[in-house]
Amino acid sequence: AQVTAPPKSELVAPTAKYYGMYTEQAPHNWATFDSTSVKVGALPSMVGYFGGWDQDFRPDAVQRAWGRGMLPLLTWESRPIAAQNDVVEEPEYSLPRILDGAFDEYLHRYAQSIAQTGLPLAIRLNHEMNGTWYPWSEVNGSGRSINGNRPGDFAAVWRHVHDIFEQEGANQYVIWVWAPNRIDNLPASLWAPEHMAGLYTGDEYVDWVGLSGYYRPPFAADQTPTFSYTFDRSLNQLRAITSKPIILAEIGASETGGGDKPAWVSDLFRSLAKPENSDVIGLAWFHHTVTTISGGERGTNDW
Repeated sequence: AQVTAPPKSELVAPTAKYYGMYTEQAPHNWATFDSTSVKVGALPSMVGYFGGWDQDFRPDAVQRAWGRGMLPLLTWESRPIAAQNDVVEEPEYSLPRILDGAFDEYLHRYAQSIAQTGLPLAIRLNHEMNGTWYPWSEVNGSGRSINGNRPGDFAAVWRHVHDIFEQEGANQYVIWVWAPNRIDNLPASLWAPEHMAGLYTGDEYVDWVGLSGYYRPPFAADQTPTFSYTFDRSLNQLRAITSKPIILAEIGASETGGGDKPAWVSDLFRSLAKPENSDVIGLAWFHHTVTTISGGERGTNDW
């Protein structure tokens, strides 16, 4: 049967909040996604997955998602898909090199495939760019360059990619998601509103803004298992930059570290129902167990 989907205009301004989930192998394999949905008691309306710049566009991922009536949310990273999260120096994928056109042929081909597929998807390009752990970030906590990148390069690369997609007719299908990390988990030197604002590309290049935000150890002395503690400071900065709809594009609460996960989840839903958060149009839960680097320390969290 032919797969169909609503137009991008309807998806960008939804009438109901999105509930998304990332699981192992979805949308290519639904086993974990479906078993988790049974436990939750609700079927998501969005499915998240990851892709790298060493991979061509996967039409089957988008087709399989819409075959079940779900918006695909692709986190698209300008590095190889198998790259390690604690490796930030990847010169081949530096922002200046992207701006110099090293990946233009690839980007044109990718955009052409999206246009040929003719189904909408959300693309979270180079997420958590305000942090210090990815090769597309501009500076570390000491203000030194990451991966040879320069101030202003991130936004310039985003516009460069967007412009290529426009040339190929792909932007009519792409919901562009500009999604930094919650600010209070960054080095203190990067908390300033100017840091996040300096990475923004401009409203004409973005459909949604988003956040990554986790309730995870190690916990700060004043930390509480609440939506407000986790998100408010970051949401305030987003709202000062733009009035675009907000998606909590990657969130979770760890099973370890104090037993406060149920309280955090409960407060999440209470807070999303408040009028002051009406601009938050949904969330995507990260249902994985992952080892990452936080604060210079390696740790494993069960989301």
